[in-house]
Amino acid sequence: MNYIDECEEILKAHRKLYFALQTLNKRKSKIIEKGIPAELSGIDYSRPAIQKFDYSEDVMKDIYELMDINAQINETKEDMQLVEDILQDIDKENKELCKFLRSKYITDHKKNLNEIAKILGYSQESTKTINNIKKKALKEFAIRYFGARAIHFM
Repeated sequence: MNYIDECEEILKAHRKLYFALQTLNKRKSKIIEKGIPAELSGIDYSRPAIQKFDYSEDVMKDIYELMDINAQINETKEDMQLVEDILQDIDKENKELCKFLRSKYITDHKKNLNEIAKILGYSQESTKTINNIKKKALKEFAIRYFGARAIHFM
């Protein structure tokens, strides 16, 4: 496994998860607007089946879809929080590495390395320095995300 490439994909996906969360919340709202309760407190989610079916098939379909959307929202939030926690930890130790990761992969993702050099306060001709920052930042992220395994394969 190439941990550096994998980290780049994780960071690119992190940006997209913001939009996914918005879409999931819109889908949830759409179902709730149909009249399904927002929190289905009367249903025990741990049970595989509901014993008494007093609801129509369409209502049950909506209930199951709402349960699935809630699970997707929670999973998305957990994944997003993991990346945010790692970025905050990196920021505590090296603000420049964190600023690079956020600029390159999350906030200013369409900018090239020359533009990111300018954001970080370097001249646009310092591509070697920016490439070194990129390598250091991705290695730091990889170690924090994948642990010891990443150290041995870098």
